[in-house]
This record gives sequence, C-alpha cells and structure tokens, in this order.
Amino acid sequence: MKTKLIIATLCSSLMFNLVASEITPLLSSDSPYRNLREGNSHLITSHKEDDVVRLYKDTPALESLRKIINDKTINRCATKVVSAIQKELSLSSEDETELAILGLRLDDSIDDIAAGILIKAADSNFLSHPIAKNDLTAEEETKALDIYKTKIADLQNKTLCSEDTYRALVGKLNEGSYKFIKNLKHLNKLALDKKIIKENDFKTLERMRAKKVHEWPITLSSYRSTLDTVAKNFPTRKKESAKLVTEAGRFKNKTSLRQGLYEKFNATQIILLANVVKSLKKRLEAKDIMIHINYVDQESEIISLSPMEKFRFILKLLRKELALINNSTIINGRQATFLDIITAAYEVGYISADEIDQFAALEEIWNPKKTTKEKVMVWVKLFGGVASVLLPPPFGFLSVMAIMLIDQQVSEAPVNPDSDFNLM
Repeated sequence: MKTKLIIATLCSSLMFNLVASEITPLLSSDSPYRNLREGNSHLITSHKEDDVVRLYKDTPALESLRKIINDKTINRCATKVVSAIQKELSLSSEDETELAILGLRLDDSIDDIAAGILIKAADSNFLSHPIAKNDLTAEEETKALDIYKTKIADLQNKTLCSEDTYRALVGKLNEGSYKFIKNLKHLNKLALDKKIIKENDFKTLERMRAKKVHEWPITLSSYRSTLDTVAKNFPTRKKESAKLVTEAGRFKNKTSLRQGLYEKFNATQIILLANVVKSLKKRLEAKDIMIHINYVDQESEIISLSPMEKFRFILKLLRKELALINNSTIINGRQATFLDIITAAYEVGYISADEIDQFAALEEIWNPKKTTKEKVMVWVKLFGGVASVLLPPPFGFLSVMAIMLIDQQVSEAPVNPDSDFNLM
C-alpha cells in the first residue's frame, strides 16, 4: 500500500487532527514490555519512520495504544492486543496495524522483541481453501481427534491466549505423530465436521495455522513471563543500550543477540548464564588466588598464583563452567555460546552498555579479513604480558572476553571436550 494512502486512511479513521491541534502532555508508559535494554528500533526503517512519527508521536492515538498495552486482561496475548488496537483505532489493513505497533515501539512502550511478535500476530494471511492434504488412515484420524477432545476446553476458554492454546494442541498432535502436523488443515476441518469444535474455534485454529504460530520461536506470553522474572530478580537495572547486543543482522542470524537469548532460554537459564560472568568479574577483582596443598601429617603449603597464572586460571575456569553448563540438562540441550553469556549478563545488569561498547570496539575480533590464527596472534601479543593483567577492570575483563570469543571461533563447537572439562 502506498504511503500517502495509508496516511490518508489512518487520519480519516482515527478522527484525530494530527496537524494543528494542541496535544495534552502524555504520561509515560508503564508497559511490561517497555524498552529498557535496546536503542533505536531496527523495525522502524527510514521509509516508515516519518509515517510513524506523524501518526503516533505524542498524539491521542498513542495514548489509546498505551492503554491497550497496559491492559492486564489482554497484554499477555499478542492476538488480543492486535485485535484491541485494530478495534480501538478502526484499522483494517495489516500495514496500518504495523504502523500502530511501531508507534508503541517509537514510544519505548515496547521493545523490538515484543513489537516483532505483535507484527507477526497482525499478519492477515488467512487463505481458506476447501482442499486440504490428507494422507492419514482412519485409525490415525481417530487418534488425532481424541487429542482435539482433550484440548477443547482450553480452545474455548477466552481467558487464555489463542496462540498458546493452539501451540499446546499442535505440541500434543506432534507427540502423537509427525504426520498430524502435515495434515493440520484436514484435521481442523475434520474436527469441525465431527462437531468436536465449533465454527469459531475452527476459524481461530485456521488463522493460527495460516500464521504458522506453531513455528514461532517465542510468544508474547512466554516473553512476558521471562521479563517478569528477570525484572523481579534485578529491579534496579537502569535503561541503557548496547548496539552489539541489540542490533539485528550483526551476526549470522537475522535477529539480535538479545532476541536470540530470549528465544533460546527461559528466565532461570538466563540468570544462570549471567552468573557465569558475575563470577568471572569477581575473580578478576580478587586480591589473590591461592592453591592449598594439604599434606598428610605435615604442614599445609599455600602457593600464591602470579598475575599471569591468575589470569590463565580464571580463563580456564570460565571455559570449564561454560562446558559444564552445555553438557548438563539445565539448558535442555541448547548450546550456550560465549556471546550468550555476555548477552545474559548485559540483560540482567552485570555488564554495562559501556563495557559492551568497549568490547565491540576491539576491531581485531570482528575483522573478517583476518584468519582466526591472525586474530589469536594479535591478542597473544596484546594480552600476553603480565602488565595487561595488572590493569584494573574492565580492561582485564575485556581481555578475557576477547580471548574467549576468539577461542570459540577456533572451532564451530562451543565446547572443547578434550580440555574444557578439566581445570588444569
């Protein structure tokens, strides 16, 4: 849709004078998704920014959006939030709805992760074609319909998020047979024909299927749960942003490191990863590291590590801790990278944006023209002497981060089974 047409339609439907009227100052948003860790949005592209600013920066429409995202009865459910936005502002198209969502992002009422989820929920791609694939036997159909029956109460419970109940249904179907997922459209129609679900339930399931909600890496409700836990455990975090962590497309993945963290791990796991860095910083600030040797029937011996030995010991201990986490069931088989623990530490406030920016400024780490061996040699020369370890944090901390990142680049595997489980 052309920009001028979008603006004209919105101006007409919102019934607001966005040009000449004086706007009453707005109160700041108290949204649970308010932006605390990200900078400018990568979702608000240059060709959308003027439209978003004109329509939603300090306007009555923005106040309406804030009330919706603050509404505790609906703000855990992306589909409910989107429906409320469309109803309140009389929006009919996907493009109009996306601009409204970006208005909330511009206001910092939501961050990019929440905005991205809402934009997916606003996708109007719903094609109702009568022909559906079916390669199921009668026995398989009966088994699948039995699963529908166990979920019918949740599907009809309007207090729950439709995207969550749909994902739970698909999860159960997937446990029953991989063939059920390939025949979802047929099964939805069959459940309707057999009067297991009602027409409204069928339409909801088909909308969810068309949006591929079962393939979303994260839902608004799961993101909210993780945010709430992190906020409860770390209530004093200040608002800041670090491009290395929050910019999309900086690494191989299209998403940011921060979004990748929330897609892979829950709150408990994020805090666990962050604590690895917390321990690292404490060790770097320690006055001494000593080895106690307890002899049998003799006086114990204490060996104090030199600054370089201390540095190498801390580095090795960090590698071991990350290896143990990745080899455990704590993170459910997901592999945590070194950048994951850095991102987690930034998210909870153990690392500041300034430290992240200093890390990002170490250009030799990211230089694609240098081989891994060349990168290693640069850092061996730079951090190979005792003097660098004697410098106060965050320099010692930065050197550990740099070496760990290069160490991870040596192999695609995040854990070196030959050495990382052993401290010496």
